[in-house]
Amino acid sequence: MPTPASSFQPIDVFDTLHELLRIFRMRMRQRLAVVCPQLSFGELRVLMKVGEHPGCTQKRLVEHSRVDKAQMARMLAQLQDKGWLLRSESAQDRRVRQLRLSAQGQQLFGRLAAERAALAAELLQDCPPAMQAQLQLLLAQARDSARAQMAGGAHRGEGAAPATEPGIP
Repeated sequence: MPTPASSFQPIDVFDTLHELLRIFRMRMRQRLAVVCPQLSFGELRVLMKVGEHPGCTQKRLVEHSRVDKAQMARMLAQLQDKGWLLRSESAQDRRVRQLRLSAQGQQLFGRLAAERAALAAELLQDCPPAMQAQLQLLLAQARDSARAQMAGGAHRGEGAAPATEPGIP
């Protein structure tokens, strides 16, 4: 139930976002169990990021996840062992391994991307497309404002945020 305007607090936005993302993740886990039961939710997130950003590095994935280096290395090895991920030397720095999906991984990525899109449409079916577009614009504005605050270190003396790649939140 929406919060009446008279009692609205900015934290209500984050509480609502948190609940919506919780529902999305729960439902996506249910779909994942049907589409690809041998893929963990963490592996799904990595597979989706690599599919969206071919050539990204393990370091970049760690910077944009809640996973430490060792855990990420294990996940990448598992994805590679399952035949979904390829690692290759960077042309700029031979010590760096760039990540790409294999043909099998790209096929799985396509299926999972379609499942995610279908679930998002299902969860937002009661919101007209114009309202969805407006919501996206407002959320992007809030995100950009928060990033600018972090990058400037202006809020409570915090340090600068790590650099972000386009499209990797």
